[in-house]
Amino acid sequence: MVAELAVFPDFRPKHQTMKIINIFVPGILCLLFACGGKNDTSDPILQIGLVCSDQEKSLHFYKNIIGMAETGGFDVDGQFGTDSGLSDGKPFKVKLLKLVDSPTATTLKLACCSDTTGTTYRFVTDSPGVRYLTFEVPSTKAIKERLAQNQIPLLGKTPVSMGDDLELILVRDPDGVFVEIIGGKN
Repeated sequence: MVAELAVFPDFRPKHQTMKIINIFVPGILCLLFACGGKNDTSDPILQIGLVCSDQEKSLHFYKNIIGMAETGGFDVDGQFGTDSGLSDGKPFKVKLLKLVDSPTATTLKLACCSDTTGTTYRFVTDSPGVRYLTFEVPSTKAIKERLAQNQIPLLGKTPVSMGDDLELILVRDPDGVFVEIIGGKN
């Protein structure tokens, strides 16, 4: 049985072939339009660049506290920094980290230049721009233990219950970037 459109009540195909065309052509057109918006990147990846003042401290925090794995790195020389608009000719080093071992996982790029300094904000709402990162993990238990062992204070009244056995923890990385951790309590 062919579903009839209420908008066109007098449109009733007389032949079986027309019925099939009327059913499949709109479906195929919908698929083509849905796929037409894709760009040339078949597997898009989000990479977040985070400039840090001390790469070793930041690596310790993101690897040993948060639980990320270092997946590589590279150096940016002064000329490339200038040509690309990334720096004013200062060379810098970048370390790559991922929370899960997957080629399409989000990559955190820790970039460090020897004389980098910054401003620490009291709240995430104090200034426009990227102020915090959120990590969703199965459980916050091990991270809370590592935070305590490393004497990294929890901010606000965290952990805050989010229902369904989930909680939110807020801390700062070594440069004052807010790091929100959401996961199971156990």
